[in-house]
Amino acid sequence: MCFCSIMVRKRVIKMMFRCEWKKILSKKINRIMICAAAVLAVVFSCFAIGSVRYVDKNGALHTGIAAARKLSADRNRWEGDLTAEKFAEIVKSKQKLAKKNPQGIPDDAYGKMIQSYGDIESFVINVVLNDAEYNENVLYQMTEKQSKELYATYKENMQKMAGEYGETPEQVEFLKKQYRKIKMPLSYQAKDSWDTMETYVETYGIVLAVIIGFLASGIFAEEFRTKADSVFFAAKYGRSKAVKNKAAAGMLMTTAVYWGGMAILTLVSLGVMGVSGFRTLYQIDQPYSMYVMTYGQYYLLMLVCGYIASLFAASLSMLVSAKMHSRNIAAGIPFFLYCLMPFIGRMFSSVTVVFRLVPDVLFNIMANVKNLTVFQIGSIVFRQIPAVMLLYTVLSVLLLPLVYRSYCRYGLRPR
Repeated sequence: MCFCSIMVRKRVIKMMFRCEWKKILSKKINRIMICAAAVLAVVFSCFAIGSVRYVDKNGALHTGIAAARKLSADRNRWEGDLTAEKFAEIVKSKQKLAKKNPQGIPDDAYGKMIQSYGDIESFVINVVLNDAEYNENVLYQMTEKQSKELYATYKENMQKMAGEYGETPEQVEFLKKQYRKIKMPLSYQAKDSWDTMETYVETYGIVLAVIIGFLASGIFAEEFRTKADSVFFAAKYGRSKAVKNKAAAGMLMTTAVYWGGMAILTLVSLGVMGVSGFRTLYQIDQPYSMYVMTYGQYYLLMLVCGYIASLFAASLSMLVSAKMHSRNIAAGIPFFLYCLMPFIGRMFSSVTVVFRLVPDVLFNIMANVKNLTVFQIGSIVFRQIPAVMLLYTVLSVLLLPLVYRSYCRYGLRPR
C-alpha cells in the first residue's frame, strides 16, 4: 500500500511538472519569443560570417561564406611553433615593405604577404609595448637581434607586469604563477573564426537573457493573471510540490532556451567559418592576460558565463513575480542587469570594488580577460571572472528557496 502511494505521488508530481511546462509553451507570446530567439541565432550567425574580410593577391576584398576559410588558409602558412626565426622574418618583411612603399602599403602587397602574418605581427607589437597603447611604429624600429630575443623580452615584461599590478607579495606571486603556465614557444594556427565569434556570442547572450527573463517572469504570475490562484493554493500540493515544479520548469526552460540558441549560433557560424585555432593560446591576442587558455576554452568560458547570467536572470525574475504576482516589473530585470548596469558599472568600477563583481561582468568576458584584476581575502588570491561565476551560480541557487517561500505563503496569516 505504501509502495502504491509513493508511485501515485511520483506520477502526480510528474503530471504537475508537465502541466507547468505546457503552460509556458501554450502562451502565444512565449512561443513567439522562443521562435524569435532561434531566428536571431541564425541572424547573428549571418552577421558573424559576413563580418570576415579576406584580401586576395590582387588586392580585391572578399566577404561572405568563403572568406573565412580562405583567410584561415592564408594565415595557416605560419602554422606551428612561433620561433625566433619566424619573428625575425616577419619583422624584416614588414620593414622592407614599409620602406618600399612610404606612402602606404598597397592592397595587393597586403593580400600577398601582410595579411598572412597579421596576428603574429600584432603579438610582436603587444609584447614589446607591454602595457602601453598599441603603436605599429615599434615594429619598424626593431633590430633583427631584438626580434629574435622576443621571448626573453616577453618573460621580462611578465615579471614587470606582476610587480606592477600585484599590490601584495601574495598577489605578485599569484600573477607570476599564472604567467609560468604560458608554454614557449607559442604554437600558432589561424583563429579568425573564434575572434569573430567573441562579440556575437556576448551580444546574443544578452538577448537570450532578456528573453529568458521575460519567459520566467510569467511562471509565478499566471495563476493571478487567470484568477485561478484560489484553486491553485487550495489544491493538495498547491503550496508545496506545485510551487517546486514551477521553479523547476523555470530552470529547465532557461537551460533549453539558452543552450538551444547557442547551439544554433555555434553550429551555423563555425560550420561555415571552420574551427581553425581551437588549440591556439589566447595569449596570441593578449600576451599579458593572466587567463592562460586556448581559444576553444575561451569560447566555452563565454558560453558558461552566459548560462550563469541567464540562470541568475531567471531566478531573480521568478522571485520578483512571486512576490508581486505580476510579470510587468519582473520581465524588465534582465534588461536592467545586462543593458543598463554596465553603464553604471563603468562610472564607479574605479571607485569601488563592488562594481567589479556586478552580474554584467558575465557578458563582458572579452574585456575582462584583458585586465589583471585580482582580489585577496587573507592569504587567498583569486581572479575576477571565476569569482563572479561562483558568486552568481550560488545566488541563482539560493534565490530558489526564497521564490518557494514567497509563493507558498501567499494568503496565509502571519504568525
